[in-house]
Amino acid sequence: MTDADLWATWRIWMAVAVVVILIVAVLLIAIWLTARSILAHAVRALGAADRIRVQTAPIWALQTTNSVADELLETVEHIETMGGKLAEALESTAGASGGAAHG
Repeated sequence: MTDADLWATWRIWMAVAVVVILIVAVLLIAIWLTARSILAHAVRALGAADRIRVQTAPIWALQTTNSVADELLETVEHIETMGGKLAEALESTAGASGGAAHG
C-alpha cells in the first residue's frame, strides 16, 4: 500500500467517522429536545392533577358529611322510638287513672 492509498483510506475513514459523529449528535439533540418536551408536559400534568385535587376535595368532605348524617339519622330514629314508648306509657297511665286529665 502506497502513501497515497494510505491517505485515501485515512480520508475515507475520517469521513465515515465525521458522518457517524454527526448522526450521533443529531440523535442526542433529538433526545434532548424530546426530554425537554416530556418535562414540559409532565409539569403541565402535575399542575392539572393539583387543580383536580383541590377541586375534588369537597367530594371527600361529602363522605364525612354523609357519615355524620347517618349517625344523626340513627339518633333521631332512636329518639323517635323512645318518644313513642314514652307516649304509650303516658297514655296507658292516663287510661288507667280513668282519663281524669280530660276534664
